[in-house]
Amino acid sequence: LNWVMAQRGPNNNVLGSQKVIGNYWSGRNKEFGHDRRPNPTVGAFINNQGGWMATRKQIWNWHTQVCPGGFLPPYEPPHFNRDGLDLRNVEYWSGGMHLFTARHACNIQRIVLLQPDHFSRHLVYHTANNKQRQLSVKREDRFVRANTLLGQLNYVKKRAQQDLVAASTR
Repeated sequence: LNWVMAQRGPNNNVLGSQKVIGNYWSGRNKEFGHDRRPNPTVGAFINNQGGWMATRKQIWNWHTQVCPGGFLPPYEPPHFNRDGLDLRNVEYWSGGMHLFTARHACNIQRIVLLQPDHFSRHLVYHTANNKQRQLSVKREDRFVRANTLLGQLNYVKKRAQQDLVAASTR
């Protein structure tokens, strides 16, 4: 796979150590003024993608093997109450959070390839643009162009590579 970005996803507390993907936090050298890693379960770091695509085979595997309570209707207790219309919101269903969160969900890890010729294959234009309109007044600094994001990710990758080299020479 080469270098990838692992987005917030599986609850590593419920996975065996052989299934946990290692990670690198870019603030480990106090680049943000402190060395505290933010709690990834806080809603500000949710990074739901507003959509997803899968093959029939993947969906069936999610339904029968991966997702507690299944992936397809009917949604029944104990994992779902009121046919899945209990406390779950639109972000849970249409934002893909049912795929990538742990509580009564599929707990799938998302990865994004960082090579420029593959990166764009992970992007789907969100034609509704509802979040851009709703959130732009609140936190415009959270929206970046795809090229800028790829540049930021590759900067973090280069820092991680430098740290790996430095650690291997100690």
